[in-house]
Amino acid sequence: DPLLADDIRRIVGAAPDSLLGLRDSALVLVGFAGAFRHSELARISVSDLSFDQKNGVVIDLRVSKTDQERASRKVGIPFGSHPDNCPVLALHAWLNAAKITEGPVFRRVDRNGYPSRRRGLHKDSIGKLLKRAAARAGMDVAPLGGHSLRAGCVTQAAMNGVREFVIMKQTGHKTEKTLRRYIRNGELFRENAAGAIGIYHLIYRSFPDEPLSLPG
Repeated sequence: DPLLADDIRRIVGAAPDSLLGLRDSALVLVGFAGAFRHSELARISVSDLSFDQKNGVVIDLRVSKTDQERASRKVGIPFGSHPDNCPVLALHAWLNAAKITEGPVFRRVDRNGYPSRRRGLHKDSIGKLLKRAAARAGMDVAPLGGHSLRAGCVTQAAMNGVREFVIMKQTGHKTEKTLRRYIRNGELFRENAAGAIGIYHLIYRSFPDEPLSLPG
């Protein structure tokens, strides 16, 4: 299932005040903002980062699932509107605290709170880390996986009315077919016929003494 902006804020807000918390916050925020696949997150290296004091950070994805020619693709991550949920500041804080100056950006943090000095995260571990981070926020983690950040970015962008070609520029989708699956989900409430005819208001007025609640 996609993780939306409110979910991301909940996860980051529940992160522990530790190196592990800094790693998880950076991973979640960067993964969501960049609409990255879990395999792409695992491959990001310090040499792929270009920080800009005015705009944010550019991440050079050197190899991608849909990149048959193995050419790089640059993804811009702008500064967030609030420092507590800014992917650029979170990434910078993690790198500084973990003293990472080269090699993989996202790494394992051991039980004593020390980051691995050489090895990056395996792509298959990112879904597990995401579930643990969401569990700390009291969320249902059963439907979550390594793809939830990418799916969430696309769905949230569609809900916010972002145009398809702009979303595709961020995600790197080559065709609109896969992208539109998320866009349809995101538009269920943004472009909703029931909302347009005021159905909520009509139902509420029909039963003024009974509070509305969702089934289940």
